[in-house]
Amino acid sequence: MISRNWVPLWVVPVLIAFSVLTVWLRLSVVRTTYQINQTEKKVREMKQSKEQMELKVTALRSPKRLELLAKTRFGLGTPRADQVIHLTTPAEADGIVKNAQ
Repeated sequence: MISRNWVPLWVVPVLIAFSVLTVWLRLSVVRTTYQINQTEKKVREMKQSKEQMELKVTALRSPKRLELLAKTRFGLGTPRADQVIHLTTPAEADGIVKNAQ
């Protein structure tokens, strides 16, 4: 007695569909992972660029540099005592007015 095992005809297309779906999902995961890595790389580069720009701004605003520019480029010098104007805050101004009365 020979018994034959047979596979229903619908099993083959189902297995092919599952195989295609599995490959498609794997490719989708790989593609998404690549995009995430590229985005993280851009974020790191932008952070580094921001830090470099902040350092440059700090260097450009340095008092020594500004003083050198004032002297060399604009021909300015140290102000005389009569050229200095001292500003007061509103609270100090109120105190001065009250003390004067």
